[in-house]
Amino acid sequence: MNCTWQAGRDAPADTQYFLYWQKSGEDNQMECELYIRDENRRNTGCIFQNVSIGIEKAYFLVNGSSKDSLIQFYDEYIDLYKIEKLMPPSNITVNCDEIKNDCIIQWQQPQISHSNKDMCFKYEINIKYKVRMSSLTLNINSYICIYQYMRGNSNTFVRPNIRKKYVLKMRAAGSACLVNPAWGEWSTPVEFGKSKFMPLGHSSPSNVLSTS
Repeated sequence: MNCTWQAGRDAPADTQYFLYWQKSGEDNQMECELYIRDENRRNTGCIFQNVSIGIEKAYFLVNGSSKDSLIQFYDEYIDLYKIEKLMPPSNITVNCDEIKNDCIIQWQQPQISHSNKDMCFKYEINIKYKVRMSSLTLNINSYICIYQYMRGNSNTFVRPNIRKKYVLKMRAAGSACLVNPAWGEWSTPVEFGKSKFMPLGHSSPSNVLSTS
């Protein structure tokens, strides 16, 4: 967990800041484990490692000290799950039936410390054609751009053209439970299907399995 703050506009030059974190229901406060400092050696950020997110609010206090004057403190209660940045779904696989147009997309939910239920997430899948622009270069063509929203951990994609190669990426957001409802990061692109530009002397396999 990274925390940052700015020095007060009128703070004396010798002002130094200290960050404390307290979990609700606990008496002890934890001071920052690793401060981030600016060019003047003033603490302006903090890194907490191995943070677990619970259902209670967390209390944060930034206190300042100076030899010349009193420094106004800043404090706030925060639901940590509301500011958690979700990682993309993992172990994304695509298995296509070359006789039918169907491709089965499967994945695993993002790993978070306070829930392991699929029902807590919704997913967005983006699929595009991948086409050869020259004999050496492959680029993404935006001719097809499919966005699908779903829950669970699998989905069926019906290919408009079984001779095309596709590129897929996914991201997740909280849909229930105590999970951040903002969309997280996109996954690494996954290629699947086959291209009609197959080199001579090579045949396409009957099933394609792609992973990231």
